[in-house]
Amino acid sequence: MDEPQPDEPTDSCSCFKTPWDYLQSYQELGMDKSYAEVTLLTCRECGQLWLRYYHEVEAFTASGRWYLGAITAQQASDLTWKNATATLESLSWYFYGGSYYDGRSGKASGTLR
Repeated sequence: MDEPQPDEPTDSCSCFKTPWDYLQSYQELGMDKSYAEVTLLTCRECGQLWLRYYHEVEAFTASGRWYLGAITAQQASDLTWKNATATLESLSWYFYGGSYYDGRSGKASGTLR
């Protein structure tokens, strides 16, 4: 039986430190009006849900950027490609990275760049 998702994500799993080592695709939500890919991922270890937002303009070098935020089951149930950026921007923090950031990654909050 699956354990219920908490109301707020907890950082008790390693997916909160190195998420790419633990995440797998759960559901493709589509592309937004900027042609960004919106995907719901889940941790193989703890079941934590993650929202991934990936945007790249192929005509421009170093334009690739991704954002990854831990979300609750309630947020996931309301999630669409239309409200993905607003959902990420409402989180207390999210991961970011990509060529747009010179290959660096880190944590941020607020408006996506």
